[in-house]
Amino acid sequence: MKNPGCYTGSLFVRELERLKGEHVQLELEDMKEDIVLLEKVMDMLYKNKVY
Repeated sequence: MKNPGCYTGSLFVRELERLKGEHVQLELEDMKEDIVLLEKVMDMLYKNKVY
């Protein structure tokens, strides 16, 4: 009889893959926010540039 709180091998691997996918998605969302901030800063610097 198996303990219901324990993962079997394939279930454990699937859960790791799911968590890895969530982590990658969170990293991509953070990168998108960083890119938007960089674009705003570059735009501000460009507008304030003396020619």
